[in-house]
Amino acid sequence: MKTACTAAAAVCCIALSAAGALEKLALMDSLDMAYWCDVETKEGTLKLIDDCDRPHSTGILWRDKGGGGWMRYHSKEEMSPIGSEYIVDKRRVPSRMGSYWDLRLDNCGFDVFAFVFGELARRGRAYGIHQTFEENHTSNHSQSLWTLAHPQFWNCTRGALPSPGTSSLAYPEVMEHKFRFADEHLALKPQKIFLDMWRCGSWNIEHEYVKPNVDKWRKLYPGEELPVATDDRWIRLCSENTMKYLREYGRRCKAAGVDFVIGLPTSGQTGHAVTRKQFPGQERDLNGIFAWREYGIDWKQLAREGAIAGVWIMDVKYDPARVWESLRETLDYVKANASGRKCYFGLNAYNMRHESYKEYAKTAGCTNVEAVRNLMKTVTEAGYDGVVYECVDCHCYPEPDVCEELGKW
Repeated sequence: MKTACTAAAAVCCIALSAAGALEKLALMDSLDMAYWCDVETKEGTLKLIDDCDRPHSTGILWRDKGGGGWMRYHSKEEMSPIGSEYIVDKRRVPSRMGSYWDLRLDNCGFDVFAFVFGELARRGRAYGIHQTFEENHTSNHSQSLWTLAHPQFWNCTRGALPSPGTSSLAYPEVMEHKFRFADEHLALKPQKIFLDMWRCGSWNIEHEYVKPNVDKWRKLYPGEELPVATDDRWIRLCSENTMKYLREYGRRCKAAGVDFVIGLPTSGQTGHAVTRKQFPGQERDLNGIFAWREYGIDWKQLAREGAIAGVWIMDVKYDPARVWESLRETLDYVKANASGRKCYFGLNAYNMRHESYKEYAKTAGCTNVEAVRNLMKTVTEAGYDGVVYECVDCHCYPEPDVCEELGKW
């Protein structure tokens, strides 16, 4: 059953908020834009900044690293990306890829982050870093050099299958490695750091059956076999590590005067149409949906403690029969439990998790413009601080009428 947009759109036309009332933060992955322009130059980088004007962004969060192990700045912790020490044989690379596989964004002749932040400050825009949770971004093809060099810290499954792309927070050495990254990010002097849990390098609690955690389990529950990853006791055990990491990262950001916002995807990461009939009890449902089951993150506790400056809800599993009403219920729940911290909603063009504005339009039976109007109306009325565009690549947010609508808020 589809929900008609007409009535909500009519109400929305009357209730339009003043333009600029919301933060509209664009995520920019310069590596992905290498298909479009030369991102290793200042001129190309300016084109990327200009491109974020299409959806009327009020600020840009620049990606720090990503697929392929490429760094976007000169990092002492991860000195060079995989492949950068040898010459790429262009005869073996499809021509359509251009220079994509031979980029050096960490050492391209100018300080990318200093240049971007300086330009955004000149334009009066907010600026910051879009950081992926795991330093390699995608474990199956881009293991970080630090992780590859430290197999003793690799994650493993309940069946003892190692995960060479990720390392476990249960080891103090891994925690220290991540904090060195945190210090490098703060040294770039961002206004905001958005830590993205969806881009986790395939890391999750299912891979946390490492010796420190197993030893802790056996001490707490002698004689019991190792639990499955969905066991609440195992989640709580692993949560001690993820919460410790986020608390300390938040402390360092607060000391530096930087907003630290964590991005929370819904549990399962794909699909929609999760209703209260499928998960009896809204409290139980929403508690588990946002990051607890997969990552052991109690965002509400972090908000109460002031360890985070805000939460970024990256996607929402809504009821297809009550699209806007069920979305509003979820947004209200997050707002009510955020302890006054900032709240952001992912207004996405990407549809990898079936959560883009196009998916809303398809489910609700309305146009893309009407879907965007209703999303912005719902977010505004819920008292949110802003929306996050994921990501402003050259193939995303292409419709002029959608961008025109976004400019009204």
